[in-house]
Amino acid sequence: MKLLSLLRWADKYPYFYFHLQNNPQDEIGIYRWVLGIGRKPAKPPFHPKRWYIGGWTYEWKAYYKRPYIEFPREAFFVPQYVFATEEAPEWESEPSPHEPVRKIQLLQSSFQREGFIQIVDKLREHIHQGEVYQVNLSLALLWEATIDPMSTFYYLLKASPATFNFIFKFQQKYVIGASPERFFWQWQKYIAQQPIKGTIRRGSTWQEDVEAVTALLANPKELAENTMIVDLVRNDLNTVCVPGSVYVPRWAEVQTFPGLHHLVSTVCGEKRPEVPWWEAAENLFPPGSMTGAPKRAAMQYIRRYEPVGRGFYAGAIGYISADGEADFAVVIRSYVYDKLSRQLVLQVGSGITYDSDPVAEWEESWLKAEKLLEALQLPARVLKS
Repeated sequence: MKLLSLLRWADKYPYFYFHLQNNPQDEIGIYRWVLGIGRKPAKPPFHPKRWYIGGWTYEWKAYYKRPYIEFPREAFFVPQYVFATEEAPEWESEPSPHEPVRKIQLLQSSFQREGFIQIVDKLREHIHQGEVYQVNLSLALLWEATIDPMSTFYYLLKASPATFNFIFKFQQKYVIGASPERFFWQWQKYIAQQPIKGTIRRGSTWQEDVEAVTALLANPKELAENTMIVDLVRNDLNTVCVPGSVYVPRWAEVQTFPGLHHLVSTVCGEKRPEVPWWEAAENLFPPGSMTGAPKRAAMQYIRRYEPVGRGFYAGAIGYISADGEADFAVVIRSYVYDKLSRQLVLQVGSGITYDSDPVAEWEESWLKAEKLLEALQLPARVLKS
């Protein structure tokens, strides 16, 4: 099967979603490979026993602030056809596509270096005063661009494959991502989330890689962040699960991706049978790792200090099957592209605690952007100065 040929065929439809799960060690994966295509959007109320594909922008349950590229806050479609397998098929070799970018020019960055550092210091003061414990702060880059979405996805897969590799088309707008983080998963009576908190750059040799992992696992700031978000996720899951059923089978597990290591935790529970999937999503949204803790207080500071809305960044994308099996990824390490206006957005961020070093948080944000910029053949060192 030729991946690019398949995607270009799907792109003839006004709505499509392709999902390739790239972590064979992930024991809670359902379909490793999904392709859904459709001709019309879906609007609530949703119905059980039916496929829905799409997701929610961050502003679905957040204080509204206009993002650079807007989608409906609930952007779903009903697929006409769905192809899904538990194992990803082998891809035939095919010639590399043309370069993903035909034209690109940076129009705006929501933060410059000094401004970002100043906001981190302000957030640290709020944390010191006990008003909030942690806040996820992000910066957005807006380009005027003409890109080939399929080629961009192809080069992103080469540069930075992750747990969830996806391309989502909603009319003339695209979300193209390689996200390492699961928002929520549902199978039979179970539901789970896998928040990420904790990041370190990979080493250039295996010895340096081992040293990086050792340092990450010994970093009190990163471990405290992960613990805080796990507690938040446990509280969220308790609102939709059978009392006493929520537990943490894996805490602060190191997962390795091109360019960096992350600390990933798994939190599971038994969903109450009377809670439909869309109500569960509403109670869990937005992803706690993308807000901070407490969630509502952190969201207030995000609205105050981030200059633009997030749109699909920090939202979720995925599917629910007719059998009630769902898998949604957190939209990070992703591009958002508007083909009509020829605008491209990339957004990245980091979790701010009282122990945060403002310069280190700026550098961490750009570390997360490096592979996405590499796929676009843009130098990070020029943009972040």
